[in-house]
Amino acid sequence: MRGHGENVTFWLLVGAASLGGLAASLWGAPLPQLLLVVSLAILARFILALIRGGFTVDLLMGVAGLATWYMGVVTEGFLVFLLYSASELIEHQAEHYARKKIEGLSALLPSSVKVEVDGNIGEKRLEDVNVGDIVVLGHGDVVPADGVVVDGDAVFDTSYITGEPEPRSIARGGQVESGYINVGGMVRIRVLKKPSESMLQLLIREAEEALERKSRLETMLERFAKPYTLTLIPLFLAASALLTPYRGLAILLAGCPSAFIIGSSTSTALSIALLARRSVVVRGGVVLENAARTRIVVLDKTGTVTLGELDVVKVVPLDNIVPDTLIRMAGGAVKASRHPVARALAAHSDLSPRWAEERPGKGVEALVDGRRVVVGSAEFMEELGLSPPNVCSEAERTVYVALDGRLAGAMCLGEKLSRYAEQLVEELKSMDLRVVLASGDVEERVRTVAEKLGIQEFYAGMKPSDKVELVRRLKGLGTVAMVGDGVNDAGALAEADVGIAVGDLNVSASVADAVLPKGVEGLPLVFRVAKRFAEGVKAMFTVALAVKLAVMAAGLAGAVPLWLVVGAGDDGSTILALLVSATIISRK
Repeated sequence: MRGHGENVTFWLLVGAASLGGLAASLWGAPLPQLLLVVSLAILARFILALIRGGFTVDLLMGVAGLATWYMGVVTEGFLVFLLYSASELIEHQAEHYARKKIEGLSALLPSSVKVEVDGNIGEKRLEDVNVGDIVVLGHGDVVPADGVVVDGDAVFDTSYITGEPEPRSIARGGQVESGYINVGGMVRIRVLKKPSESMLQLLIREAEEALERKSRLETMLERFAKPYTLTLIPLFLAASALLTPYRGLAILLAGCPSAFIIGSSTSTALSIALLARRSVVVRGGVVLENAARTRIVVLDKTGTVTLGELDVVKVVPLDNIVPDTLIRMAGGAVKASRHPVARALAAHSDLSPRWAEERPGKGVEALVDGRRVVVGSAEFMEELGLSPPNVCSEAERTVYVALDGRLAGAMCLGEKLSRYAEQLVEELKSMDLRVVLASGDVEERVRTVAEKLGIQEFYAGMKPSDKVELVRRLKGLGTVAMVGDGVNDAGALAEADVGIAVGDLNVSASVADAVLPKGVEGLPLVFRVAKRFAEGVKAMFTVALAVKLAVMAAGLAGAVPLWLVVGAGDDGSTILALLVSATIISRK
């Protein structure tokens, strides 16, 4: 495949030669030999592509050039080539439009950054930045690699990565990602990932690779181009015999399929670029086509609509104690434990234990603020001679608290929903998508989450193989998208028509068709852009075909000159198709 620069140079030379030949013709000194040379050069380019295993529509223009040379209509011949070279240059510009949007993300990254070492600040090349380095950012500087804020509060413009219009305030210890722009004062960042492994670089690489993957539509058009082109030549010969060769040329000039080919590839590239700028990776045009046809969305529960974490949903005092005191004491007692229940309780307390002893599978005993605190299961309380009542639902985990040997209360813990989960389900339903929840968790917990989200159809206790079978069964009812964290959902993601992974790009790379690195909130955007992509392509085809048929008919009737046939039927239909498609895809 020839490079972009080689293609542009060739058509610039054709355009310059055509412009010179046209000027000579207008001055009364036509150059038929130059017209012949340009025609043969275009045909030679076609033959070279054929030898390399390709096929281009240059054959049509080469034949058209020879025909105008043979008929002696040199001025029209140069006009045809001038307009066609302009069309080819528009094509190459359109194909690289989306790539430039991706390159705009790359341009965010600086070539060097300020790094603090032993209190001294020096410069480091971006590629030399390592994990653990302290990067110093001034106002307007871009975060070069994923990391954490080391000191103070910081304010960042995250729009290039998250699409959020408002600046985000991030406190000390908060995570930042490459591509964030510091819009506050000086801030220091400790690097957690090398720049090449950070969010922005991963997004850029994935988007560039996606641009290389063809959609079914583009593949079909490329296969269609050869028989279509070879069909136009005998039609041109027939029209030339029945009418005149001059009129017959309208079939070759207006019939050129470049508008369809350019429009489809540009629509795909623009859609992928738009998603990449919102931190959503879609791996090629086929994924967009399938997402546009999706009728059923299967959501995994843990790690997708829930965060895989617990949170306190209810505090039940069983003694004369204030609920806030109960949870502060319990949270302080479990500070040393790494159990998920302990982490959930510890988040609600500013206390720490004087000493603590963890009892695996039972709970924790500790001294907090001068009081003996025991936090744990019903069985643990019974061992202490206490009688814990049932105060939580089956969908919740119950944690009991004893203070100084007396049962003080209980806390009910439930799964923490993603803050976007409810809005997500509402948006999917508004798109007329059937939403299904699938999980390996117990039925009562799955039911609780489903009810909170307004999902009527849910499945619990599912093994990974059960999820695969569920997706396979639903595919009989329509196109299915599976959304999961890519851990135990790999089989279901692969089986679905569209496998969408939530989380790390590297973890999900082998199985997912699309990845939401920033979380499940990006899911509706995938379907919205995919639907706009499908609408844009359909409108593009309709507009281009209507213009081509109208111009071809006018040309065959002799109502318009050849230069207008190629100007409107090729250049005009291409530009109009691109404008229509880009307008639809880019709308909010």
